[in-house]
Amino acid sequence: MAAYFVLAFAGFMWTLIAISHCVLQRRYVRRRPFVDRPASAYPPVTIIRPLKGVDFGMRRTLESSFCQEYPAHVEILFAVEDPNDPAIEIVHELMHQYPKTTARVLVGRDNVGINPKINNMLKAFDQAQNDLLWICDSNVYTDSGTLRRSVDLMLDDKRVGVIHHVVFSEAPTTFGSMLDNAFLATNHCRMYLAINAVGIASCLMGKSNLYYKSALDSVGGIASFGQYLAEDNMIGQALWRAGWRHTMTGDLARQPVDVGSIAEYCSRRIRWVRTRKYNVTFATLCEPLTESVLLGLLTSWALQYLYACNAYAAFATFMLCWAGLDMLFFYRINHGSPPSWPWFVLGWVCRELLALPLWVVAILGDVVVWRGQRYRFHMNGTVEVCK
Repeated sequence: MAAYFVLAFAGFMWTLIAISHCVLQRRYVRRRPFVDRPASAYPPVTIIRPLKGVDFGMRRTLESSFCQEYPAHVEILFAVEDPNDPAIEIVHELMHQYPKTTARVLVGRDNVGINPKINNMLKAFDQAQNDLLWICDSNVYTDSGTLRRSVDLMLDDKRVGVIHHVVFSEAPTTFGSMLDNAFLATNHCRMYLAINAVGIASCLMGKSNLYYKSALDSVGGIASFGQYLAEDNMIGQALWRAGWRHTMTGDLARQPVDVGSIAEYCSRRIRWVRTRKYNVTFATLCEPLTESVLLGLLTSWALQYLYACNAYAAFATFMLCWAGLDMLFFYRINHGSPPSWPWFVLGWVCRELLALPLWVVAILGDVVVWRGQRYRFHMNGTVEVCK
């Protein structure tokens, strides 16, 4: 019975991989052009960028907000807690470079919960002049047509309440950053596209999201999510339950990779899994079965047990097919090869081998470190600061 279950689950995973490649071809390789509609049909938009310190490649990431080709008015609100934050200087330089763009720096902090991002950007949320908000992290950038394509989808379907963009890391310079690149550009991106294509539940990251402010207010307002560390996931679930559809454009939220060491990569992955454990528990517990090494081992065992296949040959075939499709996925979504295929393949292999050990470590703990602060999770997904 167990062997049949393994083969059924393996078939399910290969189906998800096939779906992700279909979505990739339809949405990202053949990216949707702008809809031909008058400029007056587009609503004004407020872009909110929460800042804390200077991220790797920050000037490029923030500048992308000033370069959006959008036919209606756009205001950009930069939220920062500390008036002496060095990120403010970069913002002022960009405001001077693009004087025709409406942009403001909002300084201060509201204490509505444990989440520092919510506490930082609440002032921008309250002062936004428009109902349509684009909340975009400081360490990602997007193409100049991203905003228009996103709003086009919201105008085409009034049931859409969230537009989100898949994260894609780039420009790895260290082995730790290559591991991060190998994860985000293959496993994460592939599963993200497939799960959202199936559309049976909310699945989004808060790197680059468009919301209606009125929709957020209808589910308690953004301040009500300050008790969670994974506010993006909780916001998505709340809007989903309220009947708002989630959808994606063929744009990427590109993140310049700043992971230095292997230890730093491991720490980030442990934090990520540990955070998800308390918000999407069932999916997190099933996660090892979605990874190539464990699923490959189980599949080869099942084939040997049921059909007397050579387990070694089955495992080798499984891994080669999985790796080949991952390499193809990366090439197509990146519209080109990585700087070095051997370097990328090595990163991919190490990433796959580390997946299960890191998951085990993450599952066994309940403390995460985020921007220098330690937090402890409760079973309901809320957190407290460790004393």
